Amino acid sequence: MTKRLFTMNGLAILAVVCNHAAGWGYTAMFWWTNRYRSVSVPNYDQLGSFAYYVLLVVKRLTLFSVPAFLFVSGFLITYAVMGNPPVLKWKTVRVRLGTFLTPYLIWSLTIFAADFVQGAHYSPTEYLTWLLIGKAVDAYFFVPLLCQFFLLAPMLVPLAKYHWRLLLIAAALVQLATISLQYLHTFGVNGSALDSLLLLTSGWLFLRWASFFVLGLVIGFHLDACKQWLTRMKRVLLASLIVLIVLALLEPQLINMLTGEDWSGSLLPITTNLYAVTFILTYLAFDTITVTFSNVLSIFGSKTFGIYLLHPTLLELTARLVYHIAPWMLEYQFLFQLVLVICGLGVPILFMTAIAKSPTRRYYRYLFG
Repeated sequence: MTKRLFTMNGLAILAVVCNHAAGWGYTAMFWWTNRYRSVSVPNYDQLGSFAYYVLLVVKRLTLFSVPAFLFVSGFLITYAVMGNPPVLKWKTVRVRLGTFLTPYLIWSLTIFAADFVQGAHYSPTEYLTWLLIGKAVDAYFFVPLLCQFFLLAPMLVPLAKYHWRLLLIAAALVQLATISLQYLHTFGVNGSALDSLLLLTSGWLFLRWASFFVLGLVIGFHLDACKQWLTRMKRVLLASLIVLIVLALLEPQLINMLTGEDWSGSLLPITTNLYAVTFILTYLAFDTITVTFSNVLSIFGSKTFGIYLLHPTLLELTARLVYHIAPWMLEYQFLFQLVLVICGLGVPILFMTAIAKSPTRRYYRYLFG
């Protein structure tokens, strides 16, 4: 199972890089059009084109990635639990937090310093706030999110062991309630109470993602029973996954048509949440099927956190280099995406491997966890 989870992590980090690369694809499509055509920008001539919809599909279907990371993190927590009744020691939590927070702080401060040199100056309060919520770059929200779950884990562990049904239902209801706030806001419901709740959930990130980490804990504690259930349900899960893929693609488009709000990016509507859960369960159910390039994905999975921390900056640097050096490439999305994904994955892996084999290898865990 551990190998299967590493492969899932590898698949998830590949999905993250593809998702963010697709975002730069839209930038090239709408905002950098003047680099390869005689037009003014922003230019929306390519809205509705084949390339536009391919990028849209990539962005929507790769959103299983953060739920998969949280699931794997919850599952692996069960390996650190001791005793009966199960106890997760705070010392273990502190070690886990240090593993993630030290590299996160180093790379966040590096990004702040680079932005400062380029003229982006902010107050100490703003920098501190961004560190707390993961805003050095947008993708970094995952680290505070994961830390919140680690802090909750000692309380969740006994519930996942002995009251798992109640815990799963509670987590699902909390997540549904939090998502519903965004629906209400999008469909024009206003008020100070709703605004306050939205502000609260923007800080307490775990509320919007509660079920994925909890699902990992529950399956980790009840693996044998879950395997039997997954074996019985594998065909149902596969059929459900196919249906939910379609719904996850259509719902953001419908919301956009009805409200004008763009839910095509990182927001996870109900259908996308269901798609992510079903994807994880289907992946586990078909455990006898070998995943294509599983060895490569396992390598990605073993270096997931380092790739996660480095890839946003590398994607931006690669995109801007293409903008200045080879602007013709921006018109050919397949080639542009290929270059971005190779650099977003390959450069971090090469850099991490070089550090691991150099005299500076003693700093590896501080840089990459």
